Amino acid sequence: MILVLIAIGSFFAALAVAYWFALADRPERLNAQLPVWFWASTALMALSSAAFQWARRHLRFARLASYRRWLVITIQLGFGFLATQLIGCQDLMAQGVYVVGNPRGSVYFLFSGVHAAHLIGGLGGLYWLLRRAGQLRDGEEQPLRRHRAAARNTAAYWHFMGLIWAGLFALLIIWR
Repeated sequence: MILVLIAIGSFFAALAVAYWFALADRPERLNAQLPVWFWASTALMALSSAAFQWARRHLRFARLASYRRWLVITIQLGFGFLATQLIGCQDLMAQGVYVVGNPRGSVYFLFSGVHAAHLIGGLGGLYWLLRRAGQLRDGEEQPLRRHRAAARNTAAYWHFMGLIWAGLFALLIIWR
């Protein structure tokens, strides 16, 4: 998992550096307001990370029904993040920010799209955990240990996606 996270982080870092050089030739600022939806999505991402940690706490103590409930909440918050991102994109387009004709706008849509694709992968991992959690039974220690290891890896990925968004969001605030 560490190698996957390093690769993803390197990819986003390379995009940020490429964008930085692209902006060096164009100092004009983006004439658009940062949509409030991006602040809401940031809060949803933070809440989803907290919910996942709470789920993992229940898993640690083998409270499986609570674990499954908190996994569902984590997934719902993740979908909420994606929904608010889409609404924020629509808000930017209503302000005249498009992919074509504006490097600041195009990079936002590129960053956002690539991040959304990775986040959908994380939601797939969460859904897989939820499906597998339905097969766990009280008193079966080996399946529980394997599930905890899978949850630990999924948590590393999910939290990393939150950190990536926080970094991208900070760059958007600075570069707009």
